[in-house]
Amino acid sequence: MTVSSAIAVFPPNRPLPVAEPDGGPRGAGPAGELLPADALDVALPTAAVDTGNRNPYLAYLDSLDSAESRTTMRGCLDRIARLLLGDDVHGIDPKTGEKDPAARTGLGFPWHVLRAEHTIYVRARLDEQVARDPETGEERPWSHTYRNKHLTALRQVITWAWRLGLSTAEEHARAADVRPFKGSREPAGEHLAPERVGALLDACDAHLNAPEPDEARRAALRQAALRDAAMIEVLYSTGVRRAELARLALRDYDPTRRSLHVRGKGNKDRRVFLTRTAAARLEDWLAERGREPGGLFPPFTPRPQRIRRRGAGGRIDHLTGQTISHMLTERAKQAKAARPTAHDFRRTVIGELLNAGVDLATAQALAGHASPVTTARYDRRDEDVRRAAVDRLSPPPTRRGHYPSPVRGQK
Repeated sequence: MTVSSAIAVFPPNRPLPVAEPDGGPRGAGPAGELLPADALDVALPTAAVDTGNRNPYLAYLDSLDSAESRTTMRGCLDRIARLLLGDDVHGIDPKTGEKDPAARTGLGFPWHVLRAEHTIYVRARLDEQVARDPETGEERPWSHTYRNKHLTALRQVITWAWRLGLSTAEEHARAADVRPFKGSREPAGEHLAPERVGALLDACDAHLNAPEPDEARRAALRQAALRDAAMIEVLYSTGVRRAELARLALRDYDPTRRSLHVRGKGNKDRRVFLTRTAAARLEDWLAERGREPGGLFPPFTPRPQRIRRRGAGGRIDHLTGQTISHMLTERAKQAKAARPTAHDFRRTVIGELLNAGVDLATAQALAGHASPVTTARYDRRDEDVRRAAVDRLSPPPTRRGHYPSPVRGQK
């Protein structure tokens, strides 16, 4: 049977079954493996393929190095599966307008049957997607980088279907041959002013000796304040990624060299260095934390608040990247300041290094970038810095012997 469009293969009026009560989607086995294609309530091209326990969705996600990458690419695959099934891409229930807990994912989706006509269809639909601002309701098209991230996930899951023997080399080559999106936008993120970072630290310091009558509550506020202030200083001093900060262990800190050993993307290690202020904040936190092995910045248990360990009496645990984002949100609220992201600190450090005259190669090494082009894209310094740089150029001489006066209103 020849199929001419993705709609013919995945008609919205013939959806795949939703998740069963045991949490797994119908159409998937107990370990999440795909069942034969004809077990799914969907019209598929050619003969069904018995996939057994070979699931390209799980295989691809397991091949990724970090938990954050797995979360990101799982989201991309889930959105693509819903797009092909005629569901809301984001898993929103049209009746309630809220996230549907039973929204279908890519786990039980028959990725091995996708052909060139399906990937072409996916690309066209991705080009139509918009994101809605939850506060203003304004809609903006997805950025080309975000759409390309979905295409990367699509190509990879198709590649894993081929690696697992679920499709032929020719079918894989044709389906994966989908053009990336091109374009450019104003760079995301911002350069944080020192005063704004100082306001976050002030919010932490306000809890060091908070006038709290309950002794346990007062101790908990102090403990969190010491940890959070140290994390903010480390972010502002080193520009490490959120996931890198979460993975730091006590053994990674070298107080003699004022440095941290960081495990970055692609399992690449590098050494970053702390300012004296950051090192002092970190030492204050370690006086509270202690010198036991484990996470440098651990999470806390709920009431009563204690440093969380892996199991009873186990090693001190590590934070998650989401906890770091939550911390920055809470401290920004306390400081009555706009919420920064962990990546804004990274952009700021790179910009400050370049502003201080540090060469691009050194900034690249400290940031852990594979290419100096990537480092240059992180520069978010204020436009006054760039205007001042342009003002250093020598204007061409004229016969009049002087230069025009600045335009009124310009600096």
